[in-house]
Parts: sequence; C-alpha cells; structure tokens
Amino acid sequence: MADPDAGPTDDPYKPVPRTSGTFLTIGQGHRLVWLASQLGLWHEGSVLDWVPNSGGRIFELNRSITAGDPMPELLNASQFSIPPERELIYLDHERVLDWDRFTGDILIWDYDRSATTTDPFPTRLNSTSFPNVREDHQIVYLGGDMLLIWNETSGEVEVWRYDRTLLGEVDPFTDLEMSDSWTGEIEPGRKILYLGEDQVLDWDPTSGSHRIWSFDRPRMPAAQFDFLLNTDLDTAAHWVARAQERIVAYQVALAGSGTDPNFSATDDALRTHFHAQDHPSGLQFALAAILDMYVGMMNRFSTGTGSILQVTKETAISDLGGVSDYTRGYSTQGVGTRLTPAYRTNDTIGHPGLDGAGPRLRAAILIHETTHFLGDNPDTALEWQIQAYDALTPELALRNPASYASFAHQVTEGTFLRFGLEPWI
Repeated sequence: MADPDAGPTDDPYKPVPRTSGTFLTIGQGHRLVWLASQLGLWHEGSVLDWVPNSGGRIFELNRSITAGDPMPELLNASQFSIPPERELIYLDHERVLDWDRFTGDILIWDYDRSATTTDPFPTRLNSTSFPNVREDHQIVYLGGDMLLIWNETSGEVEVWRYDRTLLGEVDPFTDLEMSDSWTGEIEPGRKILYLGEDQVLDWDPTSGSHRIWSFDRPRMPAAQFDFLLNTDLDTAAHWVARAQERIVAYQVALAGSGTDPNFSATDDALRTHFHAQDHPSGLQFALAAILDMYVGMMNRFSTGTGSILQVTKETAISDLGGVSDYTRGYSTQGVGTRLTPAYRTNDTIGHPGLDGAGPRLRAAILIHETTHFLGDNPDTALEWQIQAYDALTPELALRNPASYASFAHQVTEGTFLRFGLEPWI
C-alpha cells in the first residue's frame, strides 16, 4: 500500500502489503494487463491474464480483499491470437493499444466488457505504424488522452495527444504536446509506469531503486477547448433560461395572476436548493435575489466568455496556493474563471476526485464558477456534501454556487443530481 505522506527520499510503500496471497493459475509466461473499469468505477477494475499466442482470462480486481487471491471473479475466458512480441496498453474508455515492439506497428482495439467466452477485443479501431518506435522504446499511457514515448537510446521523450475521433487506417496520435530529453536524468533500462494522479514511477529492476515524478498535465488544444467550452456554455445557458422561466411562472401563480402547471415541482426545487420559503426576509425577497443572479449569468454566458480561460495543472496549483489537489475550475470575483485539464470530456487521470467531467458536470461547473465570478459567494456546501448541503440556511443558500447549478439542472431535467458523486454524467 502506498504512503501518501512519504517524504521526497522516503520509501512511498508501507511495510505491510495491502494484499498478500498466491495466484494458483497465473504463472510464468503470463502477462497481466490493467483494463480499469467503466466510467465512475475506477476504484474497481479488470485485469487481463494474457498468454501470448493462446488467449487469456479477465478477472475482476477486488480491492477489499486483503489476504488471498484479489481477483477471484472470472469475467472472461477466451481464445485470441496476439503474439508475444506485442505489448498491450489500456487507453481508457474501452480502448486497448496493441504495439509490435519489433516493427513499430500499432493497432487499437475496442474492449467488449460484455464478452464472457469470446474474444474481448473484437473490433479493430485503428491501424498505423510508428516505424521508429521499436524495442529500445517504452510507451506509457498517462491518462487523459496523453501517450508518452521514450527512446531509451537517445534519451528523447515525447508526449502525444490521442484523438479518439480518428478511426481506421490513420494515426490517432497527431498532436505533439511535450518533448524533452531524459539523458543524464533517467538511464536506459529503467521502467516507466504511470501511477495515476499525475505521478510517474521510474524504477530500476536490477537495483530496485525508484523515483516518483510529477507530470504537469498540459492544456487541451485551443480549438478542442473552444468547441467544448461553447457546447457547455450552450447547455448552461439553457438550464439558466429554464430556471428563470420557472421562477417567473411561479411568481405569477403566487400573485394569483395565472396558473403554473409546474408550480409544485418548482416549489419543491426552491425548498431543496435555497430553502427560499423560509427566508427571514420573505419568499419574494429570495426569488428576486435568485433571479438577479441568473440574469447576471445569462449576461456573462452571452457576452463575457473572454474571462473564461484554460490553464495547466501547475498554474492551477500555483494560483491555489500550492495545494497538490487541484480542482477543475476556480474563479476570482469580477476578474475571471480558469479551467484546468481536469475540465475535459470524460477522460481519466487516476484521481477519484477529478476523473470524468461529463457534460452535465461541466455545465454545472460553469454556473457554479459564474456565481463566484459575480459576487462574494463562497462555497458553503457542495451538492455532494449531503448533510451540509441539506442543512444550509436560506441566507447561505442564496450565496452558495452549488445551489444555483443544482436548481437550474433540476427544473430543466427533473432530477436532483449531486454532480460530485457522479462526475462522469
């Protein structure tokens, strides 16, 4: 088990193993390949027990087991012919890279989790070749669509971005994000392993010496970020417009000037997220304050998006005072909002608190951060902090950014989604 508090020169692995036991049917000639799990279940995962040129089995990893076989449940046993000169690397989201270390040929396969007795890699998604990437290289997937390629002979190291939209006889690794040299820093023969959470292990199998490095995850390509941001702004603006409509209709019904078919649902959402009916200054005061905030949001979404920028992980850590557990987005009142690499479309970096920013979460982030941007509105309780959120006073709820995002989503889609508990949605 890793020690999260280990110092720079301390052993990061605790003396007592997390799990100990014996694999009775996995032995010499077998290779184990991590296949992770579905969106939102990265604390679990599947492991391929692969025998080259023969096939293999897929087991479910059970992290709760501390003694014995940690993979007792068989998910798949099948035949598939992948020769021993190839290396299999999981790329997240049901993709497996198949690399021939002697020719540089690259295949990418679809991983079918529903298969139990047939080939779990039934469909070839890509076929390309890296003729200069052969046995003196290492390829490491760094999560978040980042692929590291290290030339041990020259020391050259590069990080490429994986474009999942490119399929067929085409190279899907088209954008070079970073390049450097490890000459004099990481010697040939050492093994590079990604540990998740932007940490990379550098290990010497001969001596056992090892080091752990931090990976500064880059920003998204500008065109990709702009497209994603504009799409999410449209969703956020739709939610906010719906919230305004529902509150206005609710006010009209309260005044006796008309009927509102959604009155009960709006009343329930107002009570859940703002406790507006209990505000000491009255319900109408609370409704006016909520509407004012949403008006400000709509203005920013339509005219003020130049104040929404993306930054690297290291910039975010610096801006946030050096905390290592950076966030998806943060704002300065009246100045702007910064979105980090964790604001992306369902990519993973191996960090349970940052993995999987799905489209609803991203829209909620924009509403949340705009509430910060528009005024002195601190995070009193996030929607996933169930007890604290449900116990908010009406005064605090009117300033709480998560309340605005959750209310707008609920009156639009009809459900209370605690985004932080299901970030991949």
